[in-house]
Amino acid sequence: MSGNESASETTYRFLIDKNGNWYQDGIRVRHRLTYLYNQKLLDRDDEGRYFVDEGSGRLYVKVEDTPFVVKMADFRGGDFYVRLNDETEEKLDLKNFRIDDKNVPYIKVKGGKFDARFSRPAYYELMKHAEEIGLEYFIEERGVKHVIKSE
Repeated sequence: MSGNESASETTYRFLIDKNGNWYQDGIRVRHRLTYLYNQKLLDRDDEGRYFVDEGSGRLYVKVEDTPFVVKMADFRGGDFYVRLNDETEEKLDLKNFRIDDKNVPYIKVKGGKFDARFSRPAYYELMKHAEEIGLEYFIEERGVKHVIKSE
């Protein structure tokens, strides 16, 4: 990529669809270890573009929605945890939980660097712990009620 190439002119070798599936040159990446390796290398540049770099330069990644998908939500030991499509687990920070204008739930993951979209099963599991008070929904964790925010 030349120094004066704009984001709209970026050439993409990879695509991550809204379900977290990776494609390279139009072919779905089905090999588990290759998929996980790509997820591990994923990063963002100063302009917000996603890329992977195996040491020979950046290969840009087009992302349909988010690069990470919450596959499972779990409540244990007084805290909520999420399992992501890269097979990692993180403590859910309910302050970062939001629902967009199309009723799609998201959170920040990887230290706040990336967004993750909830799968339906993970969202339904999380919402089992929600309660309605008036016109708002809350999820309580360790005595703190977190409002479920819509954009």
